[in-house]
Amino acid sequence: MHENRKELFETLFKSHFHQLYVHAYGWVYDRECARDIVHDSFCCLWERFEQYEDRNLLSLLYAFVRSRCCDHLRRCRAAENYVELRLTFPDVEPDDYDDYPERLLRVRRSIEGLPAQTRRIFMECVLNRKGYKEVAELFQISPLTVKTLVSRAYKKIRMDLIFCCLFCTPFSY
Repeated sequence: MHENRKELFETLFKSHFHQLYVHAYGWVYDRECARDIVHDSFCCLWERFEQYEDRNLLSLLYAFVRSRCCDHLRRCRAAENYVELRLTFPDVEPDDYDDYPERLLRVRRSIEGLPAQTRRIFMECVLNRKGYKEVAELFQISPLTVKTLVSRAYKKIRMDLIFCCLFCTPFSY
């Protein structure tokens, strides 16, 4: 990396770290987490600095920070949901894999119950490990549509499994 690029990055870091930290803290209300998010954002910029150098780097950093804050909040909400589920149904043990073949069969049935195009797209993305862009080109649809359909498929499969876990498994009261 040329010396002037390194100096530009260093100046950007020194000049804007604190304001990005305050921005992140306004989202997550956790000092260490906010610091880590801003640091990760700068690392991401550094790794692709040459790719972004013609853009407004401060705006890009704000976008990185906002995205990482949203990801953090989603992870926190998922953890809260898990704890709430465990407190509501303490007898249901999701880590017990004695019934793995039955669970696998439920997943397969749930996948089979998806609409045809959603099922094909889900299979390409998840089971064949293709990217959204590649699958979008294959089906001649937008990558955003692929992402939406895969997300809906996951949601339906999760709901099918939760429903079955809660209502099909005998509870011991």
